[in-house]
Amino acid sequence: MLSTSSNVTITSAQILAPNHLNFFQYDMLIIISPQYANDQEIQDAINSYVTAVKNDIAWTTKIITLTKKDNTYTTIDQIIDIYSEKHPIKACLIVGEDTDTALAGDCDYMEKPSTREWSVTNHQKQSKENGCEPYTPDICISLLYPTHDLTYETKKSQLINAFNKFATQRHIQYNGAINTFESSNINTYSKELYQNLETYGTLLYDTDPGNEQIQKSLIQQYSLYFIHGHSNPAGTKLNTKNEGWFSASFLEELNTPFFAADGCYVGGWWSKQQDNEQLDTSIDANWYGSQILTSKHIQVMALGLLSQQGYTTSVSFIENAVPDLIEGKTLAEAVIGDTYVEESFLVYGDPTFHFTVLQ
Repeated sequence: MLSTSSNVTITSAQILAPNHLNFFQYDMLIIISPQYANDQEIQDAINSYVTAVKNDIAWTTKIITLTKKDNTYTTIDQIIDIYSEKHPIKACLIVGEDTDTALAGDCDYMEKPSTREWSVTNHQKQSKENGCEPYTPDICISLLYPTHDLTYETKKSQLINAFNKFATQRHIQYNGAINTFESSNINTYSKELYQNLETYGTLLYDTDPGNEQIQKSLIQQYSLYFIHGHSNPAGTKLNTKNEGWFSASFLEELNTPFFAADGCYVGGWWSKQQDNEQLDTSIDANWYGSQILTSKHIQVMALGLLSQQGYTTSVSFIENAVPDLIEGKTLAEAVIGDTYVEESFLVYGDPTFHFTVLQ
């Protein structure tokens, strides 16, 4: 019988074995890629995080290490399915950029991973609307993927620092300060959604910010920080003029626990390849998702198309997930159970992040 301790690791082979039985309840899975599976220092940092989560929100976590043989996105999907059938799994944190991950986008040397299959455990097809297929995630999948071409020691240090941050910065009070920057030439349908965030606190909403205004915002403190513009993995253009560039590198100092970027390729990274229909490795550390590993304050990110409109039901992250997050639910609980469209967004960071809300 496998150990019932929440921080004891088991291999994917054990899970997929026909005689695998588990009678204990788990709320979260942490799946570790082969590259980091046997690193004791990383395991220690993860165990500290697991303990902090247990003490904070009473979630129990199972840690799973992947072998090279089982490192396929279909096997990972099987693992998540097997656990979700027996346990109230709310979140799954995938650790390691060498994890075999499905492709969501491949264009002009920009890659975008997909976690949709892992997040929908019933795999039921839904009718398409406006050419897109709605889906309802049962589990919040979150990624911790260092940049591929960094040295192992650098990647290891980043992962350990991230888990230490997630473990120690757990009681963050919601202060109601919300920043939103949008480009005016693409906000026709999203402006109202973002402006409605004033319901939840003090909203600073502005269109076409210049470089000076962006820099000023970086030294303020916010509970939520949103940007929406023409994007690539390294940043977002927020002004139609030759300024207003928000670089992914700004996140290292940005003082907010929750960051969201609304745009086409914000959830991906740069690669050497072009349009080869496979997820290629990242070659430049300046991409949004990698900053969760180096940021001092950001606990979790939502990256993708966050303000979709034009459907008969609400399908945007802003409408569905943000109100629950503000009320104190974990990011995972805020995401699951709502309807989104296609590859709407990716989550990077701690899926157990939540605000402390004063009554």
